[in-house]
Amino acid sequence: RRCNAGTPLTSDEERASKWLPATLNQRTRAIRRNISVEQFQRELIEKFAIDPIPTAGDASLAWGSRNLFSGAPAEIEPVFLRTTDDFHRHFQAKGGSSENVSLSAFMRAVAGMKTTDAARRALSVGVSSAGGYAVPAVVMPTVLGALAAASSMMQAGAAIVPLEGAGKEFSFAAVDTIPTAAWRLENGSVAESEPTFRNVVLTPRSLSFVVKVSRELLADGLNVELALRDAIAQAFAVEMDRAGLRGTGSAPEIRGLKNIVGVHSVTNGTNGAVLAGYANIFSASQLMLEANAQMPSAAIMSPRSLMKLGALVDTTNQPLQVPPMLQAVKQLQTSQIPNNLTVGSSSDCSEIYVGDFKQFVFGMREEVSIQVLEEAYAANGQIGFMCHARLDVAALYPKAFAIVTGVR
Repeated sequence: RRCNAGTPLTSDEERASKWLPATLNQRTRAIRRNISVEQFQRELIEKFAIDPIPTAGDASLAWGSRNLFSGAPAEIEPVFLRTTDDFHRHFQAKGGSSENVSLSAFMRAVAGMKTTDAARRALSVGVSSAGGYAVPAVVMPTVLGALAAASSMMQAGAAIVPLEGAGKEFSFAAVDTIPTAAWRLENGSVAESEPTFRNVVLTPRSLSFVVKVSRELLADGLNVELALRDAIAQAFAVEMDRAGLRGTGSAPEIRGLKNIVGVHSVTNGTNGAVLAGYANIFSASQLMLEANAQMPSAAIMSPRSLMKLGALVDTTNQPLQVPPMLQAVKQLQTSQIPNNLTVGSSSDCSEIYVGDFKQFVFGMREEVSIQVLEEAYAANGQIGFMCHARLDVAALYPKAFAIVTGVR
């Protein structure tokens, strides 16, 4: 941009202006020359005298994860994590140990109980800003994998984006309007359309809860690993779903889809109506498509609404089939969507959240940390653990979502 504006460039920027075009379509160029992408990158680095040289085995120098120009500020590309495999790859790249450390062994180490040497070494990760031990990279995939399985929003396609670097606020570019292209005559003016992007500021807020467990169970329970993992994952997932869908945005609560500007609304009658088919989901999908979004990946609703849809029958009393056009849309439920909302004269209404949830992210500023509450529950022979994370959410294209209201 500075180059196009005629602004003098620094020496690093001048190198970048020559180097960046050469890096475009690296994979295509490497394939054409029958060499690996890594070899192609090394040649670029040697040609333009860029140091240090990233290698495939050096996770800290992974290509694209840091600025290769000495003296220039780093620009961190966000990483979108959706699956257990994503979590494993990400935290392994961050230096996750190959040692086998379970969540229960780590929590015993936090509590000062007998545990494995690997778990004790994991405490060297350090103390988080919340005052607890940050869950180490080798354990985080287990926790986040269980969270993803428990969260309806992540099952729908939402991603966790680790927020790294300094600062209390982080900016994401959200799409407001798809730009409109128009044909023009020679020497004719270029048609202008509405602003395309807007800045979304993520301000991670604290989410915490306490897990209590007896000393005997923590030390000897045969299934304590599974129980701890599921309890922690469920606690985070349930509240992340509620706030991600319906959060008010009033501190300390984050702002959810219901209160994000640009999300479509579909009304189900003046006083609401009982679900009789899939017409509302079709209406929501139509609004999304008319805004140039993709077909929805999921429809998230209350358990009552999900059971109602599942129990619908046709005129021959056979289960009503999902229309072919909507068969790829996941029908998911969360207990965090209430059934007692008031619409008109009805006070037994609910909502359905329809959308392309790949356009929704949970920005996690601080990895999960666990702090032992040594004295609080000692009188009952219990150990308390405070689990803590900081996060916020963003809809990268609000018009890729629609909320159906008045669902009785």
